[in-house]
Amino acid sequence: MAALWRQRLTSPIRLVLLGSLMGMPLLAVVFMHGAGLSALGDSQGAVLVLGAGMIGQDVSSGVLQLLFARPVRRPDYVVSRWLGVAIAASAVALVQLGLALALMAARDSLPGAQDVFLYAAGRVIESFGLAAVLALFSSLIPGFGDLALYFLFTLSASVVHWVGQVKQWPWLDRAGSEILASLQPKLDLAQLVHASPMPWFPIVSYASTVTLCLALAIVAVNRKELSYAS
Repeated sequence: MAALWRQRLTSPIRLVLLGSLMGMPLLAVVFMHGAGLSALGDSQGAVLVLGAGMIGQDVSSGVLQLLFARPVRRPDYVVSRWLGVAIAASAVALVQLGLALALMAARDSLPGAQDVFLYAAGRVIESFGLAAVLALFSSLIPGFGDLALYFLFTLSASVVHWVGQVKQWPWLDRAGSEILASLQPKLDLAQLVHASPMPWFPIVSYASTVTLCLALAIVAVNRKELSYAS
């Protein structure tokens, strides 16, 4: 994880993109009075910037051959990459939230403590979920092809969802919605907290998506044939 963070912090392009992703919503907080925490958006951009090529980049650069020549288990490598990206994206989200709260406090428009906690927890949960999906894609294709796969699947699911709505085919609409939800696993904590009884389907769906993506990523990395001679 430390190596991943060091690699990301020494990449000027990633730092510029992260700065933009953090700064633009803060400008909305400054100039759009009453926008609240919703102006900050979600964690998708930060996870994609930090997670792009989390495994595939090591495959292309030959790092995996050197790494697995040491007593490093492949499942440990996959999980550490997932945790590294998820923790880094969560830290970015929390820093952005702290800056936004400071700006809101200067205008005496702070949201309630429960709203802040639920929003922060939701961003962290979203970061861990999307990082698992990206880890799966990154284990399947070298370089930064994981981003291409992610956007391709997202676009395809959106088209399926749109066709289902236009044609009024509930089964196709539901299929597109479920695929999109699997590509962007998250939990609406505010809805879960206020619902009675608590709906377990979103929680089970999120947990199963994260578990399945990590399991498949580990299988994909275990099946990679690396040439140590090269």
